Amino acid sequence: MAAHETDESPQEQGQDQRQGQRQGQGQGQGQGWDAAGGGDSHAARTHLSVAGLRARGWTAGMVRQLLGEPDLLRVSPHSQAAPRIRLYRVERVETAERSEEFRAVSAAAARRSAAARDAARRRRREVLARIAAEPAAEYTEAYPVLAQEGERQLFEREGGPPPE
Repeated sequence: MAAHETDESPQEQGQDQRQGQRQGQGQGQGQGWDAAGGGDSHAARTHLSVAGLRARGWTAGMVRQLLGEPDLLRVSPHSQAAPRIRLYRVERVETAERSEEFRAVSAAAARRSAAARDAARRRRREVLARIAAEPAAEYTEAYPVLAQEGERQLFEREGGPPPE
């Protein structure tokens, strides 16, 4: 068993962590937690959390497909009731990232992300165009100057010519 793994149950690990914090071994000493939500200081150097993988461009589906089960589970430093943090060995992650399968899956994920972003922009433009095309008789009759200013600002944001 590696030095950073234990046979303790999550409850026992939590008790040890609380006991260490009471004795002045809180964050930064003994069991510091990395910014990516990883485990203790040794695990922070040898393992990546799902948040760390996301920062490297991994999606949840890519983690399931290419890495499968985590190498290590740790109790959350924020709440023992929270799901345990899944940690993956850095060597295993780097090996997967060098594979041809990762390149293919990553490229497909990037294409899907770009398509979703473009579709959201297109839907926004369509909604704004429908809003601009709708007659706003009550609004423009009551507040004609305000209505003209609103239309002018809308066209400025969209980069089109101002209304005539």
